[in-house]
Amino acid sequence: MPMAQIPPSLQDLVNRFNQAQAQLQSVLLRKQQYEAELKEVEKALSEIEKLPQEARVYKSVGNFLVPQTRDAALQELRDRKELLELHVKTLTRQESMLREHIEKLREEINKELAKLRGGSPDKGGG
Repeated sequence: MPMAQIPPSLQDLVNRFNQAQAQLQSVLLRKQQYEAELKEVEKALSEIEKLPQEARVYKSVGNFLVPQTRDAALQELRDRKELLELHVKTLTRQESMLREHIEKLREEINKELAKLRGGSPDKGGG
């Protein structure tokens, strides 16, 4: 069917569907990045927790390694872990909402397409 024959209502649904898909991809990418960083933080926590109390720990700051206490390093990592977990939780919620929204839009698009074909909305795939 040529683009000129697509009703504006259907074109709007398709545009909204495409926007939601793009948003979902963005959310998934950010979530993946936070999850990867979270794994690194958990690994660092695990290693530093094995060190004796008086151990010297070094933190990378730009091109430098800066000494810090084991406890300070652990606290910083725990804070970072908490923040990353919060980000992942928020993005998981956004992902879920977007998936629902996309599914509703898909159903609406299928109904519109069925009307155009003069058939029942239950026929035809996504």
